Amino acid sequence: MTRWISQFDCPANDWLPMVMGTPDGAEHVARQVADREGEGVRDYAEAVYPELKVIWENMRERQAAPVAVCVPVIPRSARPLVPASAYVQGWRCTPEDRVMETLTDLVSQPKHHRLGKPDVSVVELPAGPTCRVQEVLLNDVGDDGRRFIIEQIDHFVLPPACQEGMFKFTIPWSDPTLGPGISHLADEMAFSLSICSDETTNDSA
Repeated sequence: MTRWISQFDCPANDWLPMVMGTPDGAEHVARQVADREGEGVRDYAEAVYPELKVIWENMRERQAAPVAVCVPVIPRSARPLVPASAYVQGWRCTPEDRVMETLTDLVSQPKHHRLGKPDVSVVELPAGPTCRVQEVLLNDVGDDGRRFIIEQIDHFVLPPACQEGMFKFTIPWSDPTLGPGISHLADEMAFSLSICSDETTNDSA
């Protein structure tokens, strides 16, 4: 069976890659935070580690890879200290599922935790035809019983070379002040997404 490998560009400064192939992926990111220049970086790394661990465990459960997290160089004054992440998931699907009209209809269906209507559009990325979805969601209940609002952009990519699969590139963020800036960044990161088979990777090595 062909194994498909996805990659995307990780922005500099605030963003750090999270390794999923090792059990210390969260620790690795925390060490990168501690290695930054400035005062209090070790305390910052210790404070951000619990969030990194939760993200790593969630990504492992989703079988997502690659993964990147936003840990601002200038610490946020309140949690979450990791306001955004980016990850890719891939799965097998039928040819019928890869029809763009079917896909856009599916992602437009109501969700109980969605606020308002999603912004659904069809775009062309280097990785292939893509259904882009931007929506506002109610997240899980926190320790104090409140539910948190997150905004999220999904790019459902249909690579022409991978007729048996589909890939979803997701960027969720929890800070509404990030606004248009991170929306633009999400589109740039999606544009950098590449998907190739391991045979192609080995041939080019």
